[in-house]
Amino acid sequence: MRLIAHRGFADRHPENTLVAIERAAPDADMIELDVRRCGSDELVVIHDETVDRVTDVTGRVDELSADDLADFDVLDTGTGVPTLAEAAGAIPADTGIVIDCKEHGIATEAAAAASTVDNEVIVSLFDAPTLDGLETDDPTVELACLIGLRPDDDFDDALALDCSYIHPHWGHWLMTDAIERAHDAGMDVNVWTIDTSIAIDRLRRAGVDGVIADSPDVL
Repeated sequence: MRLIAHRGFADRHPENTLVAIERAAPDADMIELDVRRCGSDELVVIHDETVDRVTDVTGRVDELSADDLADFDVLDTGTGVPTLAEAAGAIPADTGIVIDCKEHGIATEAAAAASTVDNEVIVSLFDAPTLDGLETDDPTVELACLIGLRPDDDFDDALALDCSYIHPHWGHWLMTDAIERAHDAGMDVNVWTIDTSIAIDRLRRAGVDGVIADSPDVL
């Protein structure tokens, strides 16, 4: 079972930072990063629409430049909000990258940025039309459809888009045949977000391929 570090193991390390990447990499098969566009048009690694929660300043990410964001102190690390290119470059080549696109219109650019490194890359988001428009000829970049509040529709979208993965919430379909259906369709299943080891045996028995977790302790 693959272990994917959610935001760089957000319970253990300061989420979505270069510090988290460095500390999470030895324990993770892949590192998941939240990505959105900033005010100067670069893709940056941050979950929220604003910097309020993770810095001591306020402001919208889409109104701040990459230079501004780099100067902030994120979660007392002494480092700023990294660009996707910086974050991807900091991840060891043998550790995969999961790019969780937090807004529309960035999937193709995110895939292109990730293609500059040698890592395995998964691009994921809830929005099927955006995934449908993703353009990449890099065989190391694969698609994942996040399974949200409309699981049956999302599953059908993943099939139609020939996704390599589905990423369902741990509570979705665990007692149904969805995992078997995904495997029959050639898709692996990475479940989010796992924050306890109690669920792992159940997930393993259910045939889950990977867990997206906030701590390496779950395994």
